Amino acid sequence: MRIGPYGGSFDPIHNGHLRMAEYASKTYGGKVIFIPAKCPRWKNPTESDLDRLKMLQNALKNVEYQYEISDFEFKSNDVVNYSIKTVKYFKTIYPNDKLFFLIGADQVEAFHKWEECDEIASICQIIFVPRIGYAISDANVKRFNMIKLEFYESGDVSSSNIRILKSNDIHQTTRQYIEENRLYYVQKIAALVSE
Repeated sequence: MRIGPYGGSFDPIHNGHLRMAEYASKTYGGKVIFIPAKCPRWKNPTESDLDRLKMLQNALKNVEYQYEISDFEFKSNDVVNYSIKTVKYFKTIYPNDKLFFLIGADQVEAFHKWEECDEIASICQIIFVPRIGYAISDANVKRFNMIKLEFYESGDVSSSNIRILKSNDIHQTTRQYIEENRLYYVQKIAALVSE
């Protein structure tokens, strides 16, 4: 079995995340483990752990591939969630399985700045998905033996654009949750209109 840890703030989960995970699962025939970060190194999540987790759970209810959601990082007391600790944990859980670590194109160029990046690459096969507007040099791809997932249909979508309603490429359950709980852009709209 091949296991694909897929970490991120998922603030919120969007269809690009879902399309990427589905393609990776079908390509490598393995389970995708979504690992929402409590305290990511370069981001401060806008919404609570519970809100991000519920949106993730709702969006994944009807997918047609193997997945699980891990709260490993949510349970951590660390000030920052470093990926090396997470991949070591999953290697102890799945010692005989091939681990694939899924990252977005935006993280390829910064991967050498990750905590214990060389060890992460020795434990997991790093897989990245190209993304519109992100140029990728060969330096980190070669150094960490990364594999490019030839998938170009994740879409030009980002969580930051979802949060400001510049994009609406999200699962209907995510949209409903955002509206019902007044998250992101709904907070700003609500401040301008009456009930």
